[in-house]
Amino acid sequence: MILRFFALVVLVAVVGGGYLYWKNNPSLTPPRNLGEVKEQLEDAGVTGRVKTALALHRSLKPLGIGVSTENNIVTLRGDVPQDELKKAAEHVAASVPDVKQVVNHLKVVGGAPGPAPKDDGRTLGERLDDEALEVQAKMAFSLNRNLKDARIDVEAWKRELRVTGEVSEEQKKLALDTARDIQNVVGVTDRMTVRK
Repeated sequence: MILRFFALVVLVAVVGGGYLYWKNNPSLTPPRNLGEVKEQLEDAGVTGRVKTALALHRSLKPLGIGVSTENNIVTLRGDVPQDELKKAAEHVAASVPDVKQVVNHLKVVGGAPGPAPKDDGRTLGERLDDEALEVQAKMAFSLNRNLKDARIDVEAWKRELRVTGEVSEEQKKLALDTARDIQNVVGVTDRMTVRK
């Protein structure tokens, strides 16, 4: 379990370091038509860094807080037992580099004296594996030129990916093939709709 956590931390560090190198090296700056891919990569990196920061916080790690990012604006979702933990999650997320704003949709449910783990049927290791697969899938989609204008989202559950979004027929097939090719994915569920 600890090895999986450290593997996720290393993955996020490598992705973040590579992105910062790429961002700060003018010779590697892509042409303007790749702006959307850059935004998606940046958002995936921010999501991974926020999830890692929350997982490193002793009181927040067992809560299973949902994180999504769009245009460097982070949205937090889920249930927490205390208002202090809601504020702590927002503070931790806001302190992550490249986060412009935090939209806190966390709900305080009950006044339990301490953090109660969110029982979603997964162990911490399984959650971390799923989060790593989500980041890998988003990066794989954003790195494919034929998926650059597609709005695809992905959720992982026990190493099975659920792919949603509105795409063309060609993009749907490509997205499913890309998701299936990701290492450690045991299955892919298609929830995408085809644009007309």
